Amino acid sequence: MTAPGGASALATLLSPLHRGRLQLKNRVVFPGHQTLFSEGGIIGPRMCAYYAERARGGAAAIVVEGAAVHDTTVKFPNYLLAHDPRIVDSLNALAAALHPHGCKGILQLAHSGSRMSSHDSRQALWAPSAVRSAISPELPHAMRDADFERLLEGYDTAARHVGASDIDGIEVHAAHEYLLGQFLSPLNNLRTDRWGGSLENRARLLLEVLQRVRRAAGDRKVIGVRLNGSDLTPGGLEPADYAQVARMIEATGVVDYISVTAGTSRDNNMIVPPMDVPHGVFADYAAEIRRHVGLPVFAVGRIKTPAFAESVLAAGKADVVAVCRALIADPFWVEKAARAPETIRPCIGCNQGCFGYLYTNRPITCTVNPAVGREAELGAGTLPPASPPRHVLVGGGGPAGMEAAITAAQRGHRVTLLEAGPALGGQVLAAGWERSRRELLEITTFQQQELQRLGVQVRTGTRLDAAAIAAAGADAVIVATGSRPADSSLPCDGSVDVLAPAEVIAQLQTGAAHWQGRRVTVVDGVGHFPAYAPAEALAAAGASVTLVTAKLHAASLLDNGSMINTLRRLGQAGVKVLSQTATLRIETGTVHARHVFSGELQAWRCDAVVAALGNVADDTLADQPDLLRIGDCHAPRTMLDAIRDGHRAGRAV
Repeated sequence: MTAPGGASALATLLSPLHRGRLQLKNRVVFPGHQTLFSEGGIIGPRMCAYYAERARGGAAAIVVEGAAVHDTTVKFPNYLLAHDPRIVDSLNALAAALHPHGCKGILQLAHSGSRMSSHDSRQALWAPSAVRSAISPELPHAMRDADFERLLEGYDTAARHVGASDIDGIEVHAAHEYLLGQFLSPLNNLRTDRWGGSLENRARLLLEVLQRVRRAAGDRKVIGVRLNGSDLTPGGLEPADYAQVARMIEATGVVDYISVTAGTSRDNNMIVPPMDVPHGVFADYAAEIRRHVGLPVFAVGRIKTPAFAESVLAAGKADVVAVCRALIADPFWVEKAARAPETIRPCIGCNQGCFGYLYTNRPITCTVNPAVGREAELGAGTLPPASPPRHVLVGGGGPAGMEAAITAAQRGHRVTLLEAGPALGGQVLAAGWERSRRELLEITTFQQQELQRLGVQVRTGTRLDAAAIAAAGADAVIVATGSRPADSSLPCDGSVDVLAPAEVIAQLQTGAAHWQGRRVTVVDGVGHFPAYAPAEALAAAGASVTLVTAKLHAASLLDNGSMINTLRRLGQAGVKVLSQTATLRIETGTVHARHVFSGELQAWRCDAVVAALGNVADDTLADQPDLLRIGDCHAPRTMLDAIRDGHRAGRAV
């Protein structure tokens, strides 16, 4: 059954696109992004299952993550090798998994240039000039004539492999300061030969690659280009420059679409924009290029909901939307869009398990979707029905408890959920209160809707204790009672209030305290948002805020995008950040601290201290060891861990 206004309200999004070789059943493409799911340089069962799940969910095409065209561009330990002949059979296996669902497969060919380190390739980095990328520790080798031929041969070889396979096409990566994008850039390309100087010369390599790829892959394959619409950095290319490049690309006559993104390593935080960035942040760049070319144009960048995607298409900004993180969060985003959009599990833009995991060289996962990368065992169709159905009691209505209740109910169990507080959501209610983190609330709102839809009995204001367990007479009990702030270890003579982050947020929510003009010190022992959200909110309330951390730098445990955006907001709000500084004590309204390395002593006056020192498990039923404990009451961690724990528990009971 179609949801009211569903399919008709998404008339463009769900309509096919027929433009020459580019034949799509709808206007939603899953764009290229690193997963680190490859096995030995090829597409193995894990990666295949990941992409196949999105094909089953309705995506019209899958752009498989960047695959190396040369040995100098092995960017991660687990990286696809398009120039390795073994890739052909694995592409065939992927095509066999995608095509039954009417989904096309497109392999992205990439050379990262100097936007990496040589730790995995064990070879010098290649670049147009000896210009270090902002995120690389190394000065690259400026390419010489022989290098160009080796590079082009690499693209030839990779394209021939695609041509010999059953996969449907190739996307050439020329964005995000990858090698072909570096040649386009006046900041990276300082050459004075035929490969540098004017924009036409700087575009020469990209155009040559496209011609070579078309010849090698054959006339039947789709060929696309991933291109910036703006470099988002002073001195870089602007939308008008990229419109000119797009016209050059179209003039080759060999390309079938242009996928428009933005950003370079100089603003690496914006390449995968986190939750504090507006939706559709790059759509206007796609619109500008679409004004100048007749090729189909893809738009990307925080396109989260079907309704918003439809608005981008209906406004004529793009022909196709490239939806990445929303399809990571819910592989069936497209299929649910018309049928039941309220059941789409929302991406919250936290970047914790996707973009953030890549910075630790770990395969991606997802905060809200524990099945990512484990589709074969946790994906659609793998949830076993309850046999027999039982009565499951869950104590705690935070993300872990709600996820456990949802999963158990999906299996057919009768579930009762108890929450000691007046509302569900746990610590997310405070964590998502600050404006820049408000999307966190979307997942707990979704979970509450699912509890209602699945018929879970929810009782708020009811604590899980021995009496409640006995009264329920449940067959299984899951404890998800969360955590509480650790007792402050800061020596203080009582001259100022020492508050936990949650206490501060509660005061701000209720207006219980006046902060205008007060001097507040936030002691950051966590490297995460429990320190930064209160600091930002207090500054917005008029306080003069100093944030002090003994770590090498603030926000050290955030993903790159969130870290940079957070520190930028704190700076703009006037928050003073002292790193490498250990807080010693608070006496007579004065904070005493010492620099970790120099030993230099510092002191400053304050009116209140926020002690973000982490949490401890809140397990009031520790004397009953036979209960299943999940989330923070097992060990205080992140929402990613809480939801994963909850899903596992719901499967286990």
